[in-house]
Amino acid sequence: MEGPQMSCRIVLKELAGAAAAAGMLCLGLAGAHAADIAPRYVKAPAAAAVWDWTGFYAGADIGGVKATTGGRSNFFQDDDTPEFVNNPQPSPASSTSSAIGGVHLGYNWQISHLVLGLEGDWQWASARHSFCRQTDIGSDPCSDDSGRGFLTLQGETRGIGTVRGRLGYAFDRVLVYGTGGVAFVDARDSITADCRVAGCANSGTRNLTTATFSSVKTGWVAGVGAELMLSPNWIVRSEYLHVDVGTASDTFNLAPANCQGGPCGASWSRSQHYDIGRVGFSYKFGGATRID
Repeated sequence: MEGPQMSCRIVLKELAGAAAAAGMLCLGLAGAHAADIAPRYVKAPAAAAVWDWTGFYAGADIGGVKATTGGRSNFFQDDDTPEFVNNPQPSPASSTSSAIGGVHLGYNWQISHLVLGLEGDWQWASARHSFCRQTDIGSDPCSDDSGRGFLTLQGETRGIGTVRGRLGYAFDRVLVYGTGGVAFVDARDSITADCRVAGCANSGTRNLTTATFSSVKTGWVAGVGAELMLSPNWIVRSEYLHVDVGTASDTFNLAPANCQGGPCGASWSRSQHYDIGRVGFSYKFGGATRID
């Protein structure tokens, strides 16, 4: 009875040993195959390029300017009648527009998103204004048949320059900023005394006399702007500036022949400010992006 049972146990034991050996063989073959396969690496994402605003730049601008002028003029003379000794009259406020164009040069220094800068620029302009008034007190228009002398006052702005600090915030390729500093205005003004009809200052010699005044006026400037970096080297911009050069005064003394009884002449005091809108482009030197 024990013979067949013993035989079955022996067979099962041998089958189990064979299965274990086969399993060990498969594991060994799988390990050898895995060792022959090269490891796979996942490439890390590249660091993002950040647009760098630091560096020198130079460029050109084009736009328009609105010049606003207002003040007071006076014709003074030696006269027995007190109201004719001085004849002050307000100068009518006037606004005139002109195209402008020029160049700029500057340097930016970027600290994280904050951008500090210094810029100088010069814009050529041709903004002109003029008005006319009588030398005597009265409301007659300026004309050759008015029976009185009259003054013509003219002004021209030939150029506007600024030296400004800039403080901005960079949104990657876009920079928005405020700016302010010192302004310079190249101006040429003239006062013409037309005494050809009835003379001026107690009917002195009848003639036409002009005095011209050229000067560079100083004041302040403030504004805002935005820039877009098209490439590491090229930048486009849009900017608004307000310029105020305060009050300017000129005095014109007529020749003695025009003034019977004593000195006579004219003076002109006026305030001037400018509103400038312009667009432009800049070339940034050494324009490489930085990697954060």
